[in-house]
Amino acid sequence: MMKFNGFFPIQGMFVLCLSALTAGATQQATVSLGSNSTFVALAGTTVTVTGGGTITGNIGINPGLAFVPGVPAVTLKGNVYAGGPVSAQAQADLTLAFNDAAGRQTPVVVAGNIGGQTLTPGLYKSTSSLAVSSGDLTLDGQGDSNSVFIFQIASTLTLTSGRQVILTGGASAANIFWQVGSSATLGTTSVFHGNILAAVSISVLTGATLDGRALAQSGAVTIDTGGGSAVTLPAPASASPVISVSGVVNDASYAAPVVAGSIAAVFGSNLSVGQSGSTIPIPLPTTLAQSSFSIGGQAAPIYLASPGQANIQIPWELAGQTQVQITAMVNGVVSSAQTVNLAPSAPGIFSVDMSGRGQGAILVAATAQLAAAGSPAARGGYIAIFCTGLGAVTNRPSTGLPATASPLSFSVSTPTVSIGGLAATVSYSGLAPTLVGLYQVNALVPAGVAPGNTVPVSISAGGASSNVVTIAVQ
Repeated sequence: MMKFNGFFPIQGMFVLCLSALTAGATQQATVSLGSNSTFVALAGTTVTVTGGGTITGNIGINPGLAFVPGVPAVTLKGNVYAGGPVSAQAQADLTLAFNDAAGRQTPVVVAGNIGGQTLTPGLYKSTSSLAVSSGDLTLDGQGDSNSVFIFQIASTLTLTSGRQVILTGGASAANIFWQVGSSATLGTTSVFHGNILAAVSISVLTGATLDGRALAQSGAVTIDTGGGSAVTLPAPASASPVISVSGVVNDASYAAPVVAGSIAAVFGSNLSVGQSGSTIPIPLPTTLAQSSFSIGGQAAPIYLASPGQANIQIPWELAGQTQVQITAMVNGVVSSAQTVNLAPSAPGIFSVDMSGRGQGAILVAATAQLAAAGSPAARGGYIAIFCTGLGAVTNRPSTGLPATASPLSFSVSTPTVSIGGLAATVSYSGLAPTLVGLYQVNALVPAGVAPGNTVPVSISAGGASSNVVTIAVQ
């Protein structure tokens, strides 16, 4: 019979355990443009085009009706929607996108002229006007073609004549958003990348090039092509999602199979638009960074979504099944299905660096300290081991919801724990309260364990063994 020792981690102590990737403070999910994905220009009153040339994409006006094609007339590779339901929906979607971009939190503050700078993906905010005037602005995607840049600009945006926004490191115009509180102006012969979401108006002056969209809520959009190709839609944000063969594994051990209720990593490509991590709301979301997963016909809660890896909870409803299919849907595009093997139990212990090896995500009993060098566990004292994949529990929470502290969710079967090659007494095994899919095993460090900073720890449950991590013991 297990003895219960009631010590549990502080809420969020091991949020790292829920995500094999960690988002920086300013990393952002993309902004959904809805029906505006096919528009290059949208205005509240008038769209005026002069200078001939070519514009690629649709043009919309709402509630206004005026489209002025200029003389000579522009060559439009798209349609004009003046009034009517299509442009009305585009304006409604623009409002949603504008409010989404404006409402993002924890930006890096920028001001005045940002010409000559190089910025990395993230969220930037100007509390007044913003200009690119003293030099070109470089946006460096740092090797990630799905990297997202969002600029919150309280007043005007100005790109002076001849200046450029330069994209490097895989940055894509499709994932650059300029939320402008009033109006935007692109100077003559300038080159600009990204989606302009302006509250009032947008002016693209003679010969300027916009690789993106000019979307204005209440005012006009004016474009002078200078006889060239002034405005084109950017490349799609991402290709079709792909889940790797055998790409669904235990998020702690990176081994298959996985277990109902547990935390799993899904590997592949184009699995999201940008990167976003859940802050553990209740319940966990089933859509994140325009990504969702269906496994065994169930929607999977998502801890983190990035193009190469997503971390999900395997739904509790799949308990008892041995094999199911999983698909990913990103921005409306569904991947091919892959087979996922399930087991009643397949334990994995989280490590601090999320490699499945080395220092374990293991606390000294009743503290927030890792059992590591500098704060070793005592022989004859308790440790708390954080893991996943231990299988069925009592008081099972709903999929996507955290376990409660009262009543607790005990493991139906008690696992065995090895510390330094010796069997350890287990006092509690079950879900960690306030967290989703994370298990906690409290165990007594045997008195006979040889001290050291790399004492091995492993767990066995239902005939399956975990990966091996280490702790420090004194």
